[in-house]
Amino acid sequence: MEKSPMAQVIENQAQIQGQIQTIGEHPSLPGYDVVSLLLMSSQPVPGKVNLLSQPVGTSLNLTVKHSLLAEAKVGFYLRCRAKLVPDGAMCEKEPEPGTFTIGYQP
Repeated sequence: MEKSPMAQVIENQAQIQGQIQTIGEHPSLPGYDVVSLLLMSSQPVPGKVNLLSQPVGTSLNLTVKHSLLAEAKVGFYLRCRAKLVPDGAMCEKEPEPGTFTIGYQP
């Protein structure tokens, strides 16, 4: 019997920014939420492939660690480094200082 080829994992990451449209509990990952983000920008991170490049103004569902969202509200702006994983887009779990911001201003 032939072995099926393993899917190759592509190291990818992008600095994304957008306005929060909805926030809800992740259906299968405890401690995580799903944020619907109205995408404002998606910039490549040096040395990584940007698999989250999509038109500005489109909606992106993003998995975010609940503790990072603190007191986030619909209408706030979120900026983070994110990558495409098998279940969709996900913000870094432990962002470096300055790479994750959330607030009223973009």
